[in-house]
Amino acid sequence: MSFSYRSAAVSAGSAGIAPAKSKSSPALAYQRPGLRPQRAPVRTRRYEIAWLSSSGDVEFATRVAPAISQFEEAFSAFARGTVVQTEDGPVAIEDLMPGTRVQTAEGGSERVTWVGSMTIFPPNAVSGIEPALMTRVTADAFGLGRPNPDLVLGPRARILLRDDRFQAATGMASAYAPAAAFVDGVSIVEVTPIAPVPVYHLVLERHGSIRAAGLEVESYHPGSGIAEMMDTQLASLFLALFPQVKGFADFGRVAHGQLSMAEMERVLYG
Repeated sequence: MSFSYRSAAVSAGSAGIAPAKSKSSPALAYQRPGLRPQRAPVRTRRYEIAWLSSSGDVEFATRVAPAISQFEEAFSAFARGTVVQTEDGPVAIEDLMPGTRVQTAEGGSERVTWVGSMTIFPPNAVSGIEPALMTRVTADAFGLGRPNPDLVLGPRARILLRDDRFQAATGMASAYAPAAAFVDGVSIVEVTPIAPVPVYHLVLERHGSIRAAGLEVESYHPGSGIAEMMDTQLASLFLALFPQVKGFADFGRVAHGQLSMAEMERVLYG
């Protein structure tokens, strides 16, 4: 598969847009009425998706959509090579197909209905793109066998927490917290890619926690408030990445609460 960033913007000249006002150029002090001001370029990227159709077939597609956090979060939890526990044994994330049943922390197993992937790039590899940091969780960082062996997670991975200190601070018995919030520079460290790295995410028939190398990592769910954050056009682009659903409600209920980075830092550091 090939992945790339590209700009969705059209040059001002080809779009028929007059130059913006310039203090240093008197000749450009006025703009012709009726013309829209030039918009900033919108970055897009290619997303690879596979999903289970209503007929039970596995279908594949490539989509070009905005390279913004709400979109990229749906594709960036597991690094290539992550081993996921399924009903048929361990399977590498890049080999996992829709229709497979994976083991979950909620008990039993859930069917994968969608697999998404994108590529993150080293610093300065793509102009104007922030470098993405991954999180390496070394063996036993969360206790014996959690994980085993080391586990590399994508920039938007969330780990299921059940902890007395956590419950005392939030009042919740369990919740998903960003893996990046636990970086301590010793047993959990930030990793900057030195080459392009494919990353993946999964949607389950019922939202839950995927067992990967002994840790429980959240399957993808956009959250309860995402529909209010997007206008109609952006929401349409977003849902086009998930052909197995008709609307946000079809993602179902969230299995556990979802904490932001800031909320988790307050739990950890007060």
